[in-house]
Parts: sequence; structure tokens; C-alpha cells
Amino acid sequence: MPIDVASETASPAFVKDERKGVRLAIGVAGVFIAGMLLQWPFAFLGAVFASMFLQGPAAPSFGAGVKTVLTAVLMLLFGFALFSVLLPYRPTFMIAQVLMLMWAFSLSVTGKPPLIVILALIEAVLMPFLVHLSLDIALIFAIALPLNMAAALLATWVAFGLIPAQVMSTPAEAVPTVDQPSFDAMRRLLRMTLVTAPFVVLFFMLDGGAVITLLFVGILSFQLAASTADGPKVATAMLLANLIGGFMAWVAYQLIVINTQFGFMAIIVLLNCFILSNWLISGKPSSALAGTALSASLILLGGSMAPFGDDVDVKMLDRLLQLGGALAWVLLSFVTVDHLLPERRLNTRLDQSDTNETEQGAQQA
Repeated sequence: MPIDVASETASPAFVKDERKGVRLAIGVAGVFIAGMLLQWPFAFLGAVFASMFLQGPAAPSFGAGVKTVLTAVLMLLFGFALFSVLLPYRPTFMIAQVLMLMWAFSLSVTGKPPLIVILALIEAVLMPFLVHLSLDIALIFAIALPLNMAAALLATWVAFGLIPAQVMSTPAEAVPTVDQPSFDAMRRLLRMTLVTAPFVVLFFMLDGGAVITLLFVGILSFQLAASTADGPKVATAMLLANLIGGFMAWVAYQLIVINTQFGFMAIIVLLNCFILSNWLISGKPSSALAGTALSASLILLGGSMAPFGDDVDVKMLDRLLQLGGALAWVLLSFVTVDHLLPERRLNTRLDQSDTNETEQGAQQA
């Protein structure tokens, strides 16, 4: 692959990790193509998980991978059982969903890994909707998602084995000390709940929309809970990344429709993954958008190639418009919540008191 001259000129210390780009593209495309070949349920989710694992500096350990898959199995089966029992009791069903959402956010404020938080959000917002839609689909999803995650882990281990991580000759940096959280965990939990829960309730009351927007609202809520000053910037970047991913998926689908042979589809998917992975490792300021764009393209392309993927052009545009509306909801909600329940820093008062004591000591001296 060609070297990006602009990025090297802008940052002399930057070293483009070609191995990472190849490993990411081949690993993700391999999982996606295998899923399409074997036609297993929700196969594109395996590619999305593979893109998350392969963007890391190293593959997850075997123990960590097994633990993550088992956690996903327990979470989703518990959510399926709980909401299946509560399905006839609509008020209790909604209360349980809000409580489950608060539990997911509590994992975020206590410092649990982002993947565990995302799995908890899937259990809290996606599983109830699928149970409400169809018990059969919900059960298939509860079983298929961990299996797709296992396939993604297997592909990640194989990819790192065949294409080891590049050894960078950069000086080792000192490991920063981890301080205790300086924010009010309960207040942040309430802030995220106040932003997300009304959207979830309205989504169920209106009984429509792209279900992926539920997960986007939850993820964006815990991303922006710490500082809503960066909200417009983060939301704009997230929307732009999804627009790029949606455009890539649309172009790929149009090409696949022209030539419906499986081999041609595999080439298009591989090309799509190579373009976005090369962007990811380019070192450009915009390269941070590539990971989200890759996930969005996989979700939209995988959904469009499913048996229920009719009217693809309309569905892609509709999903992107709904995503934009969801981002606007989160931003406007946080503006309101900031006035009613602003973020509270615990260490601020301690720092101020220490400063005052120091000043008093200096005056006495």
C-alpha cells in the first residue's frame, strides 16, 4: 500500500503500521464473507466485533476472550428470560428496562471495560425491543451474538498469528498513575439515565424506528456524560463517520447488485475493508473516524444483504436520518440536564481547600 506523504510530513515521529491495516482488513472481511457464505444469523455482527478486537495493539488473551463470550451469553439469556416473563405487563416491562439501563450505566461509572458496558446496553435496550417484536428473533439474537463474538475472537487470534503486531522502536513512556474517580458517580448515573430513558420509552410508545438508534443513544450518553462542552464536536464526528460508512455501504451494495456472484461480493467487501483500514492507520487527524465508519458500513451492508433487506436505498437513508435525530436528542437533552443536574467534581473542593490552607500557612509564616 502507498505511503501517506502528507501524514508523514505533518508528524515526523509517526510510523504507519502497515501490518495493522492488512490484519484489520483481512480479518474483518474474512469474518463478514464467512458469515455470508454460511448464512448464520446476524453474521455481520461478527465482523463488527472483529473490527473492535483487531484495532487493538494485541489480540485478547484466551482467558479474557472466553470470559467475555460467557458474559455475553449470561447477560443476553438473562435479559431474554426477564423480558419474556414481563412482556404481558407493559408498565412493569418498562420499569425493568429503565432499571436495567441504570445498571448498564453503573458499569460505566465504576470503570468497567467499554465492551462490557456495550453488552449491558444491548441487554437493556435491544433485547426488550426484540422480545416485544418476536420471541423467536430475540432468542436467536441472544444465542447468535455470543457465537458471532466467538467467531470474531477466533479470527482475531488467527490474524495476529499470521500477521504479528509491528514492533515500534519508540521510547517507553512512563505508566501514569490511576487516580480515583473525581466525579460524583451517582450524579453522572442520573444524568445519563435522564438523557437515555425518555428516548427509550418514546421509542417503544411510537413502536417504530431503526433499533440501532437505541444503542447509539446509550453509547453517546456515556461518552458525553463527563463533559458536554465537547458534545457538538463528538456528535458531529460520530454523524460524519456514520455518513461515510453509509456511503461506502451504499456504493458497495450497488456494485454487488450489478454482479451478484459470490466471489465478486467478496472482492467488494475486501476492498471496502482495505480502504477504511488504510484510512485508520494513515495518521491523519480524520483517521479517528475510520473505526466508526467501518462498523457502520458493515452493519448497513450486512443488514441490506439479509433476506429482509428490501428497499435498501430508502432504509440506508432512513437509518442515517434517524441517527442524526438521535444525536440531536442527546445534545439537546444534555443541555437541559446541565441546567438541572450539572456534573459535579469531587476533588474540586478538596483542591480548593488545600490551596486555601497553603495560602494561610504562607501568610502566617
